[in-house]
Amino acid sequence: AALIVIYGAQDQVRPADVIIVLGAGEMGTQRRTQHAVQLYQAGFAPYVLCSGGYRGPDGRREAEVCADLAQAAGVPISAIMLEPDSRTTEQNARYAAEILRRRGWESAVVVSDSFHLLRARWLFTREGVTVWTSPATRFGQAGNAPETLYFLLREIGALGYQGIKIALGR
Repeated sequence: AALIVIYGAQDQVRPADVIIVLGAGEMGTQRRTQHAVQLYQAGFAPYVLCSGGYRGPDGRREAEVCADLAQAAGVPISAIMLEPDSRTTEQNARYAAEILRRRGWESAVVVSDSFHLLRARWLFTREGVTVWTSPATRFGQAGNAPETLYFLLREIGALGYQGIKIALGR
């Protein structure tokens, strides 16, 4: 838990080939996209890759919501790419890495919430992506104490599950 909190508190943003926004439902995707747009406007990368396949109440996927929000905030459509099929962080990493390889890119700034960044970095690194992470929110910022505890415990479980899958060769 301490490692997740400590890692997530650090903003490692630096220039990269692309900024990747990991989907997180409607509200989380909005928050993460807003942060990615700020990084784009600051010149950290020339492209934003919106990732996420879950559909919201309006039928749009997280990647589509991200793209619409980024474009509305001033990111040109030519600088926005979609990865609309992933439904897990592992798939986010795999599918985004395929897009990066096709374009000849090697590095990315991954935007998510602080509790999620340690595992996201691990999975993107396993896919061969040089990754720096940037938290859209920090612990306790996005919600109340019970919600923060829920996400921390959820992430501890997800890290353990991922470790077991890797140890078993899956």
